[in-house]
Amino acid sequence: MTATRLTLQAHDGHALAAYRHEPQQPPRASVVIAPAMAVPQSFYAGFAAFLARQGYRVWTFDYRGVGESRDGPMRACKADISDWVARDCDAVVRHAAGALPDAPLFVLGHSLGGQTAPLLPSAAQISGLINVAVGSGALRHNQPAVRRQAPLLWHVLTPLLCRMFGYFPGRRIGVLGDIPRGAMEQWRRWCLTPDYLLTGEPGARDAYARAQYPVLALTFSDDELLLEAGSRMLHDAYQTAQVDYRVLHPEQFGLRRIGHFGFFRQDQEAVLWPLVSAWLAQQATRTACPQPAACHG
Repeated sequence: MTATRLTLQAHDGHALAAYRHEPQQPPRASVVIAPAMAVPQSFYAGFAAFLARQGYRVWTFDYRGVGESRDGPMRACKADISDWVARDCDAVVRHAAGALPDAPLFVLGHSLGGQTAPLLPSAAQISGLINVAVGSGALRHNQPAVRRQAPLLWHVLTPLLCRMFGYFPGRRIGVLGDIPRGAMEQWRRWCLTPDYLLTGEPGARDAYARAQYPVLALTFSDDELLLEAGSRMLHDAYQTAQVDYRVLHPEQFGLRRIGHFGFFRQDQEAVLWPLVSAWLAQQATRTACPQPAACHG
C-alpha cells in the first residue's frame, strides 16, 4: 500500500490537497473520506491505510481553508459549507469515480462529512455511504453539557469573533479549530434550527428523501457531543435508501470509550474498523454483480 499526495482542482479551480491510498492489488472499489468540521485529513490516514490493505483505493482530502488546503490568511478564505460540499468534496468524488470508472464508489462521512453527503451534486454516482458519528447539531440534539455551552458559542463568540478576525479563531480559544467565517455562520444557522440542516438548508430534506444508495450508520452510545435522537432524525429522513443503523456501545467491544472521534484511533483497527470493511465488501460484491447467480455461471 502506498499513499500519494496530489493537488486536485475544485470545481471553481481552487487547489485542494488530497492523498490517494493505493492497495497492492487491483482496487475492488474507491472510497472517499469526507471529513468532520475543522478536522484535517491526516486524522483519517491510519484508517485510510487500513482500507487500502483491504483492497480499496482510498481518497482523503482537506476542504479549502482546512489542513493542507489552507492557503494564505484564514480571513481571506470566503468558503462556506456549501462550497465544501458542492465544489470541494464533489470534485474529489468525481475525480475518484473517473479514475476508476468500472468499480463502485463509496463515501465515508465523519460527522459533517456524512451529514452533507446527500447534498453532493454527484450523489447519483455513489454506490453506498458509511456514516460515522453522524447526527444533528441542533441545540435540542446536543448532549446536556454541550447544550449548556452552545448559547455562548452561537450568540456571543461566533458573531463577535467572526467580525473581529474575519474567521472563527477556534484554535486560539481552544474551541473546534480555525473555520472560515462563511462556514461557521452557515453551521450556526443549521444548529439554531430545530431539525438542523433539514430545515436550515434549502433543499436538504428533499435531497435526503431522493437518495438511493445504501447507508451504514455507526452511532456511538457515549458520543460526548450528539444525542442519538438527532442521529435517528437524520437517518429517518432517508425515505428510499436502505439504512443499516447501528448503535454501538463501548462495552460490546471491551472498550472504555469510543465517543465522537474515537472510531478513527489506530488501536481500533482490530476492533471497530472491520465493521466498515465487512460492509464494504458486501456492498462492493452486490454492486459489481447485481445478479449473483449470473456472475457464478
